[in-house]
Amino acid sequence: MKQVERVLVIDDDTTAVFLIKHVLNSIGINEHTQVAHNGVEGLARIREAAAQGRLPQLILLDIEMPEMNGFTFMEELAKLNLTDTRIVLLSSSQSRYDRDRATKSQAAAFLQKPLTKDKLRSII
Repeated sequence: MKQVERVLVIDDDTTAVFLIKHVLNSIGINEHTQVAHNGVEGLARIREAAAQGRLPQLILLDIEMPEMNGFTFMEELAKLNLTDTRIVLLSSSQSRYDRDRATKSQAAAFLQKPLTKDKLRSII
C-alpha cells in the first residue's frame, strides 16, 4: 500500500477516536483524517469523498456501534465497489464469533483495541 494520507475513523467511542487520532498523528498521518460516529455517518462521508474524488485510503472501523455496526457498514460499502480503500476492523470484543466473522469479511485486518503505533505500522 502506498503512503496513507486519507483516513476515515468510524467509531462511536470518543476516547477511542481521540487515541486513534493521536496514534495517526504520531506517525505523520493527520492532515486528512475524518471521523464518523457510526456506519450511517461513515457511508455519508464515503459518498461525499467519492463525489470529490478523495476517497479514504484507509478506514479504521469499530465493530459495535449504534445505528449501523461495522459488519453492516462493510456490506453496504461493498455495494460501492471501492477497490483502493483498505478496511481495518478495530474492536475491544473478545468474541470468537466477531473474530471469525471479521476474518471472513473483506477487511484487511482485525486488530484489538487500543490501536498502537506498532499495530498501525503492521497494517500500513
